[in-house]
Amino acid sequence: MNQERTAASRAFEDAILKFEAALAKIDAALTAAPSGEEATYLAALERHARGAAPLSPRQRSFNATLVNELKHQRAIQRAVLELIRCQTALVEFVRTIKPYVDTREFADVLRAIAEEDLRRADALLARDRRRELQLTDVEAELTAIRTRLDELQRTLAS
Repeated sequence: MNQERTAASRAFEDAILKFEAALAKIDAALTAAPSGEEATYLAALERHARGAAPLSPRQRSFNATLVNELKHQRAIQRAVLELIRCQTALVEFVRTIKPYVDTREFADVLRAIAEEDLRRADALLARDRRRELQLTDVEAELTAIRTRLDELQRTLAS
């Protein structure tokens, strides 16, 4: 049982670490510089956009904006790929916690807690009943003492 718990805890910790790493990769994908091939492609687009000399300033601005948008889209594509990988890590994480939240086991835990509460309540009721009996005995003795005192007082008064 201890080995199972240790293995389950280790799997849980590993899944959390993988999930956290996958989340970090999404952010990194959004902020990372393009890969070598991608950078070459985007640089060629930029040169082509600037090199068109007979174009109007508006056309050059449009071309520059288009190149920037392509850069942004590539970053988003990388992030989406990392998001898909992250979803895989999330599924692995959920599989590791499933044994902890299995509804049958949860119901068993609740039943055990209810049974323990019932045992405690029974024990408290039994203790209360014993005290009630003790109080009844004390009251009977007290009544007997009062009766004797009354008899003694009458004897002394006569």
